[in-house]
Formats: sequence, structure tokens, C-alpha cells
Amino acid sequence: MEEISKWYLNQNATKIFFLFFLGAPFYLWMYSIITEFDKKNGTNNSGRKLLTKFSTFYSIFYFFVLIIYMIYDISVNNGNGLIKIFPFHLFAILCGLILLLLGSESLTKYEKNKNLETFGTAGNFFLLWFYIVGVWILQPKLNKYIE
Repeated sequence: MEEISKWYLNQNATKIFFLFFLGAPFYLWMYSIITEFDKKNGTNNSGRKLLTKFSTFYSIFYFFVLIIYMIYDISVNNGNGLIKIFPFHLFAILCGLILLLLGSESLTKYEKNKNLETFGTAGNFFLLWFYIVGVWILQPKLNKYIE
């Protein structure tokens, strides 16, 4: 996983922006931010690592299951069975929010430890959440921090 994290954090913003439309790479990008900056911050909390891994891989797994289920449901039930997966969808949203919070917290902590200019936890959270704009601001900073 470390190679994947390094790869994501060394790419230019354009490549990361277009990977977002595939779905799963966005969660891997968030995972990369959290794990790499937790290492740089000296955070070695096993509960946080477990939460990060679970949230990431549940979201990716759910993304693919949702696509398969939607294709099946539309072809068999004319789209009437999507309510069955609604609780799983809400849980996937919660996992995504957890990743956003952990990512913004890790990045902000690193910036404050290095006395770098920071947007704060809330600013980084919104840049990660509104990914379409935030990637152009965050990815160049991430590339610089990883070098």
C-alpha cells in the first residue's frame, strides 16, 4: 500500500482530478493522505489505522457493489429495489465523511508542526470535500510536502 500512497501523492493535480471520475481512486487518494501524513506526524494509533483502512475499503467495495446492484435492479425490477441498499449507502457516506475528517486533520497537523501556512482543519476539510476545486490547491502542496 505504501507504493500506492507515494504514487498518489506525487501526481499532478490534473491526473488526480480525472481519477476522481472513476470513483475508487478518490478513496485511495484520501487513504494516501491520511497514512503518509500520519507517518510524518508520528501518529501510531492502531485504532485510527483500522478506522482509516475500514472506511476506505468499505467505500470502495460499496462503490462496486452499488454499480452491479443498480445494473441488476434496473434490468430486473425497473429500479424499484434500490431502497434495499439505502442503509448501506448511508454507511458509505459516513465512511466518506470519516475519511474527509481524518485527512484534513492529518494534513493540518503536519502543516502546523512544520510551521507552514495552513487553511486549518475546516479549510482543508472543505477543500477535500469540494474536491473539484480543492484538488487544484491541495495536490501541489502535497507534492511539495512529500518531496
